[in-house]
Amino acid sequence: MPIISNIGRRSSKIRIVFALMFTLLILGSATMVYPFLLMFSGSFKSEVDSQGLSVIPQYWYDNDLLYKKYVEARYCRTEVATASLQRPYGSWRQATRVKDLNPAWTAAWRSYRDEVDWPTPWFKVAQHEGIRFYRRNGRTFRRALSDRFDGSIEALNEFYGTGFVNWESVNFPDTQLHTRRVRNGVAWSEKDFESTFVAFKKKLRKIDRVPLNVDGFYWSTFLRTKYAKINDYNRTHGTQYTDYRLVQLDRRAPAEGLVREDWETFVREELNLNFIRVDPSETADFREFLNHPDRYADIEEYNKSHSADYDRFEDIPFPDSTPTTARSQQDLSEFLQDREACDLASIEVYGPRQDFLEYLKRTGQMKEGWEALPLPLAEADYLDMEAQEFAFRWEEVKRNYVHVIDYILRHGHAAINTVIYCSLLIVATLIVNPLAAYALSRYKPPSQYKIILICMATMAFPAEVTMIPSFLLLKKFPLWNLVAGFGIAAAVLTAGFKLYPKASEKLIAFTALVAGILGGWWLAPMVATLFGHEETHTSLLNTFAALILPAMANGYGLFLLKGFFDSLPRELYESADIDGASEWTKFWSFTMALSKPILAVLALSAFTAAYSEFMMALIIIPDRDMWTLMVWIFQLQIGAPHPVIQASVLIAAIPTFVVFIFCQNIIIRGIVVPVEK
Repeated sequence: MPIISNIGRRSSKIRIVFALMFTLLILGSATMVYPFLLMFSGSFKSEVDSQGLSVIPQYWYDNDLLYKKYVEARYCRTEVATASLQRPYGSWRQATRVKDLNPAWTAAWRSYRDEVDWPTPWFKVAQHEGIRFYRRNGRTFRRALSDRFDGSIEALNEFYGTGFVNWESVNFPDTQLHTRRVRNGVAWSEKDFESTFVAFKKKLRKIDRVPLNVDGFYWSTFLRTKYAKINDYNRTHGTQYTDYRLVQLDRRAPAEGLVREDWETFVREELNLNFIRVDPSETADFREFLNHPDRYADIEEYNKSHSADYDRFEDIPFPDSTPTTARSQQDLSEFLQDREACDLASIEVYGPRQDFLEYLKRTGQMKEGWEALPLPLAEADYLDMEAQEFAFRWEEVKRNYVHVIDYILRHGHAAINTVIYCSLLIVATLIVNPLAAYALSRYKPPSQYKIILICMATMAFPAEVTMIPSFLLLKKFPLWNLVAGFGIAAAVLTAGFKLYPKASEKLIAFTALVAGILGGWWLAPMVATLFGHEETHTSLLNTFAALILPAMANGYGLFLLKGFFDSLPRELYESADIDGASEWTKFWSFTMALSKPILAVLALSAFTAAYSEFMMALIIIPDRDMWTLMVWIFQLQIGAPHPVIQASVLIAAIPTFVVFIFCQNIIIRGIVVPVEK
């Protein structure tokens, strides 16, 4: 019978009350839906827009924000973008479209980039990594290595002699291609990890190659440390530049002044050898430089250091390009740094911009004034983004989810362990709890309510309270003591009922209990000692038993099942007794068959508990190969940015959501059926 009758509902006051009730319910649902939508939207974002509170990611419709994300994805690090684009980027949010200085210059650069195949030390890989996660090309590189070594990081380390802890630590070897401190262009062997990366770079699309802007690194790593602002540079050099982008590293040393000193210091000491050419006229000076007691006492020492076989220093060839061994590069670097040995006029800077100018002259596209223009990298980036707008936007949409799924698949044992754990716990829960509840419901012992109260009392304590005792118990689980105790108790109980049928059942049960305790506590250790075993306990750590045993008996499940079993018609059991049905038939054919809705609720609770288990799974399972999905998700979240964390949470929620969708009808029946009865 409804609380308010149909006639009462016609009242305007009642309708206002109903309207207020529904309004409050709608507002309450909005407070739940809106945070979820924010998390869902945040899972598609990156560092650029992760602070936004828009329900729909802004870059889905805003190309200005999409360009910021393109710059973030292409250069991966703000210091690289600062040097390459010659703009001070403290944050990716500062990336804005620059005014095109000369559209024809930009178009010529893009044509040159698509036609010319640069040496691998001249460019970095675009979209290779983010802050604590990998982008498209980084994922492709790691996936290729994983396929080659069948997903074994140990096999990779053994082949290359590396020390990667896991696949997340496998990164690109080149970080600072502009500096002399990094040796690039070396002829790596097949056993060198760098050789695989060089081969990967050669196969990259031209649009995924980020050229080393030597002018930009000259400004960001050298000039900016000496002259913070362009006004400081103009004042000391007597120039009138309006933008640091216009300050270039000339191909040859300037004639005189402070600009010549800056050029010489940077080129001789800082610039990577891959961007330097030395005139062959320095051959004699170079050989004389090597033939010095402070470097090589004689030709034998040189041959030993370089694995060579020269008869005299005059036979050593002059390096007309970057040497292919680290020791030869060291010799050339020291020769360049020696201002007395190496003539400054013989040194030439040759990088992507110089090669671009040569290309323009060679193809007849060179125009007046173009020599003074900076590389149009920022302008080309915007045009590249527009050319692949849909593909890049889709990459940004799926990137976080692909990263999480790739992480889960690389730890394939996690999914398998989770499936096994959930299945075993559901089976154990559906066996132990119904049996215990059936015994209490059918036989109604005098202490049934005390037993239920004790079981329900276990819910009063948080799981964290029992973690340490559970760990200690599972670490030294008295397996053989329990086996001996239960065996002796069962034997005494059976013998008592057969030999003394008229004796008190309580007395026989008490005698069996005492015998079981004494047998497990005293007899089992003594027998073990006779067979040369000092301990009767065993460790259940790193086993599924350690996860299942503490959770398979549930006080709430026992209470719920007993109440449901009590509501079943007693006439069914009386009819079964008349027909001579066994207790197992009554339990399985009647009780379990009629309790499917409530069993489904219990199974769903067991699945949710097993699937979301993290702390106990981490504590009692030290072996990483036995970790479940939640433990690995936690490991991912430790070092992942917020968008990746949000994506991992949503992916982890999918199995629970799917199970709930398919089980909701059974769950509703579990609520309604007991009431109808």
